[in-house]
Amino acid sequence: DPIAFGRNYFYRLSAPEQVSVEEAEERAQILADAAALKKLAVDYAHPEIGVTSIDPTSFGRNYFNRASAPEQESMEEAEQRAQILVDAAALKKLAVDYAHPEIGVTSSDPTSFGRNYYSRPSAPEQEDSEEAEERAQILADALAFKKLAVDYAHPEIGVASSDPTSFGRNYYSRPSAPEQEDSEEAEERAQILADALAFKKL
Repeated sequence: DPIAFGRNYFYRLSAPEQVSVEEAEERAQILADAAALKKLAVDYAHPEIGVTSIDPTSFGRNYFNRASAPEQESMEEAEQRAQILVDAAALKKLAVDYAHPEIGVTSSDPTSFGRNYYSRPSAPEQEDSEEAEERAQILADALAFKKLAVDYAHPEIGVASSDPTSFGRNYYSRPSAPEQEDSEEAEERAQILADALAFKKL
């Protein structure tokens, strides 16, 4: 009929490009392969995710959930354990730095220009642990020698003891000991004797 001018909706100029049946099937196959590869990648990267199956004929035993399998930890536990180990290593480093100040600070940062307080040119001379122990021993010996010298040079100083089992008797304050005079009486007696000698010469 020459008066029928109907236009096809699918072949109009503004219609989107159509794909053939072969192209559609090929595109569906590509998408299915990509989905299968994604599923395999997820199964490999996350073994903690259980395997689900709807096939009643599959009787495979899970390697990770078998009775003799070692205990598995989740991703949260693994991350928490890793964080705990990192914190413990940091605390150990701080403890070593605090307990051993003689160990120098090593740095690979070229922008760090901190000066060491202990090895600066104006710092007092430092002694190592052996010298400190030897100095302490020398001071202890000197203190013991000083005590012995004071005890020898001043016998009038009484011996003080807090030991209840010591029953030693003092030689100078025993009942049969001669009467002792103090320093003032001794000086006065010496002065009297000197005066008497001077009068005698007159």
